[in-house]
Amino acid sequence: MNVPAHPNGILLRLPPLAILDLDGNDATAILHNLTTNQVKTLDLESEDNPGVGIETFITNVKGKCLGHVLAFRTSTGFRLIGAGPSGDSPSNDDPVRASQSETIAGHADRYTIREDAVPTIMDGRYQGWLMAGVSQPSTAPELSRRSVVVEGVEVSSYVVPWAKSADGQLARLLLIPIEAKVHMDAILDAFAQAGVIADADNVRLINGESAVAIFHALRVAAGFPWYGIDLDDSHLPQEVGRERQTISFTKGCYLGQETVARLDALGQVQKMLMAWSIDLPPDAPLPQPDAKLFAGGEKPVGRLTSIARFDDSLRNLLPPSLVPEGIAGGAAALALGYARRSHFAPGSMATGIVGDVEFNATIVPLATDQGV
Repeated sequence: MNVPAHPNGILLRLPPLAILDLDGNDATAILHNLTTNQVKTLDLESEDNPGVGIETFITNVKGKCLGHVLAFRTSTGFRLIGAGPSGDSPSNDDPVRASQSETIAGHADRYTIREDAVPTIMDGRYQGWLMAGVSQPSTAPELSRRSVVVEGVEVSSYVVPWAKSADGQLARLLLIPIEAKVHMDAILDAFAQAGVIADADNVRLINGESAVAIFHALRVAAGFPWYGIDLDDSHLPQEVGRERQTISFTKGCYLGQETVARLDALGQVQKMLMAWSIDLPPDAPLPQPDAKLFAGGEKPVGRLTSIARFDDSLRNLLPPSLVPEGIAGGAAALALGYARRSHFAPGSMATGIVGDVEFNATIVPLATDQGV
């Protein structure tokens, strides 16, 4: 690929993903009973109609988050896609956690008695690539799926909220069968010919160790949490700050619904995942995950979970549309992290320490897009 200093878009190799197919005549009923969002109204995938999806939590009987996925309607059921095993972030030193696919498949089996709903773990069958900043001829439905056959291989693409350009255009996830021997240029050309993207030229391919760090930086800038890093089964859905995108309060009963509805009625969630701007000198190291934030007292008012700095080396790899506004010269970073109720409002400030350097952290307006 002949790519200039500033490409028109990027194609980024992703860390392992959780991919679970739930198929059968009763797949809709089973998924409805396990998830916080409305799945019954999603349109069926057909030759003329892309599969439509939603973002949702899989909850247990206590209303805690067993999973956080994108659920896309297919002709035979649903495909669930989300974060794979933990340990895929360079800053995450925790032991590897099992894929969400295993957890959700076991959960679905537990509540499937006579129904026709079969979960199939697909994690190892595909390599995921994120296509971001690549212009599209029209706005695709959020969220949606399109497939293109390239040299006899079906490559599926999904509109996903994992990265976002300056004009609000969401990224696309490409799932390529592991055994496929298809060149990326051919894939891009096929998507352009199918009208999925406007132009296949000047797209930078990013592979190797840096790809994971770049992916996490982009999703932090988009305000998207990653299961196993920003949330786990100790969190309630409203604590993740994506209530508008993930919870239907009119869909009817599901496992854990009483807890979720009670929190909505009382409005008493005491912590929430927010977006923070981190003010650091260019030569200072980044705070590590679990770094605590304070505001004049002994009790923390915040805790960081994902941190990314858009320094010169990273910004030079990206098209300008993917560089967050206000990030300049490596002097600032963005983070996702939990804030106490006293710091929910954009502009709320706290301080932290990394090494011998004290830094300021400020809740940024991105948090309002997360449902606050």
